[in-house]
Amino acid sequence: MGFKIIIVGGSISGLSLANMLERSDIEYILLERHSIIAPQLGASIGLLPSGLRILDQLGCYEKIREAAGDVYYRTSMRLFSGKTWTDTKPVSFSQQLEDRLGYPQIFIDRKTLLQVLFDKLMFKDRVLTNKMVTHDGSVYSGDIVVGADGVHSTIRSEMWRLSQKSHSGLQSESRCIFGISKQPAGMPGNAIQVNSFFKSCNYMMLSAPDSLLYWFLFTSLNRTCGKSIPKFTKEDERALAENHFDDQVTETTTFREIYANRLHTTLVALEDHVHPISAQGGNGAMETAAVLVNTLRRKMANQSSKGNLNEDDIESVFAEVQAKRFSRVEDAVNQGRRTTAASIKETFFSRLFKNTETGPTIDDIPTLARYEKAIIRHRETTNKLSWSLWNLVALVTCILTLLAYSVIRWIWSTQPMNIDSMDLRA
Repeated sequence: MGFKIIIVGGSISGLSLANMLERSDIEYILLERHSIIAPQLGASIGLLPSGLRILDQLGCYEKIREAAGDVYYRTSMRLFSGKTWTDTKPVSFSQQLEDRLGYPQIFIDRKTLLQVLFDKLMFKDRVLTNKMVTHDGSVYSGDIVVGADGVHSTIRSEMWRLSQKSHSGLQSESRCIFGISKQPAGMPGNAIQVNSFFKSCNYMMLSAPDSLLYWFLFTSLNRTCGKSIPKFTKEDERALAENHFDDQVTETTTFREIYANRLHTTLVALEDHVHPISAQGGNGAMETAAVLVNTLRRKMANQSSKGNLNEDDIESVFAEVQAKRFSRVEDAVNQGRRTTAASIKETFFSRLFKNTETGPTIDDIPTLARYEKAIIRHRETTNKLSWSLWNLVALVTCILTLLAYSVIRWIWSTQPMNIDSMDLRA
């Protein structure tokens, strides 16, 4: 039997990893607990250039871009003071990202992304649905088990149990109702992103295809850790929503209208960096999958027989992935915590989109021309701007120097000469 990976969870990370393994000719099996691979769970996902670059390598970008529609979101904010700020710049932030890195910021139905990833698989018979781990008595054998089964991961819990360590390091101090609604009549029909800030909560709303609206309501939660992080019921969700019905999220719309138009909703506690605004969850998972596959390929290439990795080899692969990913993931966690604070307290955003240019890609699959061209164009523009700036600084310095010299000469020329005090004997 050759080397085999068991993926638990048909999530974005799980299906992305499956696509990468296929391209690397590494055997896998994927176990998904739902009856279908792309269930509608009421969620959207934010995709950043670092994640889209990997999806482009997998041949998924064009379908995602087409399904997302207009992603050049025009931004507006309801500030804590109640005043409204609207970005009037002719080029949106999403366009700026695309110009710089070849990819915009995209929000899309999670269901749509899952379906695109699944459709791209060559060996769909390796994906088994209705497979609840530890519940149906089935036994599967493999060399590595990858937990891609969400924030309440069965695999992660088992890892903590085997390590005999507490997992209290995971913490939550906010909760979020996220959903998809029909767009209320009072909201503009073009591509928009609206953030509305209140004393103890924050909303983010984005237009979606077919006159729909992706939205998030973030509120505070007493800090909880590990197994104490709560799970919520639909009754909890309804009660929280009703407390905010009168929030005037835009000049023409209250949250009551958005919630009344809901199609799908979910209330969850937000763990660490899993914050929709920072968009680090799914993107980070795809990055880690790419690093894992890259490391496995190199390790296998060094073996005399492919698939003959022993336990020490696998441990070294994990150690290398950990070393490569730790710093970037730590940044994402800290960024998520800062974003959480910005969402529920009267502070302003930390830098939300960090290191999108330097994220990992899949080895042996070329990055697409759109990325390479954008990077070259941005660097050329930056160099030109830098050169122009230095020229301007040099010119201003020369002018100031000449001005100072002229002023000093003028001062000396206007000073009266005291002949009596001069020694003229020479």
